[in-house]
Amino acid sequence: MEETPITSMIPEASILRPLGDLTIFEAAQFHADLLALHQQEGPLHIDLREVTCMDSSCVQLMVAATRSGRVTVQGYSSRIRDKFEQIGFAQFLPTQES
Repeated sequence: MEETPITSMIPEASILRPLGDLTIFEAAQFHADLLALHQQEGPLHIDLREVTCMDSSCVQLMVAATRSGRVTVQGYSSRIRDKFEQIGFAQFLPTQES
């Protein structure tokens, strides 16, 4: 008798990986991307490894996105962490630094 592999019913994490700048000029697209991310099932992540610059407009969007408790922010640089702290949002973001 041949064994059938067991498949997991737990959905894999959905990850949003923005590239380059996240400033007021990219905020509308970033907002649309966050809305699309929230339509996914399972754990959700925003991976900031490829983000070079971020302003408060996009930090505010991330804070709003993380209010659901399903979104974690990961992969950000110390420079971006400093930006979170400067504008007083660091304590509101559930984070996974890498």
